[in-house]
Amino acid sequence: MEAQEKNLSHTESLAIIQNMIATAKNNLTDNGFHFMLWGTLVILASLAQYLLATVFNYQYNFIPWYIMPAIGLPAAFIYERQKQKHEKVKTHFDSIFGYLWSAVAISIFLVIFISVKSGLSPIPFIMAVVGLGTFVSGNMLKFKPLIFGSIVFWIAAIGCSFAVPVLQLLINSIAMFIGYIIPGIILWKNYNAETHV
Repeated sequence: MEAQEKNLSHTESLAIIQNMIATAKNNLTDNGFHFMLWGTLVILASLAQYLLATVFNYQYNFIPWYIMPAIGLPAAFIYERQKQKHEKVKTHFDSIFGYLWSAVAISIFLVIFISVKSGLSPIPFIMAVVGLGTFVSGNMLKFKPLIFGSIVFWIAAIGCSFAVPVLQLLINSIAMFIGYIIPGIILWKNYNAETHV
């Protein structure tokens, strides 16, 4: 009787572990949404500012950067609320992932504040910080496109330090496309393929 209980307990434990791994894998893959969302918004804001500054010669060409979070934050919040309704388990891994990107967001805010105060373009510094978050995420997920994307961000950050601010906007757009949009689309496709099997 005891042997049967031990075997049953062992089998159940194995099943629980497998379910947790599958759940964690799906949750992490689902993060492709945020890479696509923020990548798209940053590209649009960068290109909009570039056009306002170069084509229209508009003094307040930085306005797209105020509009971007006004769209992105509610969209991200709504998405996360919907996701939580369908999630059965929130793993420790999910929490760490959330802490990482919260720290990145706070660091970006500080970088923008300090850069503007110092009269510097924040773009190279932002890309360096985003590269860090993307590199750690790519390694946590064991997902090479994100790791490659982080390297692109770091190279772009160096490139921006030699470019005038208006050209930094174009470099930023290209880096975001390679570092966020492409990995985000791949993650999203992988997630849909796994959940619709």
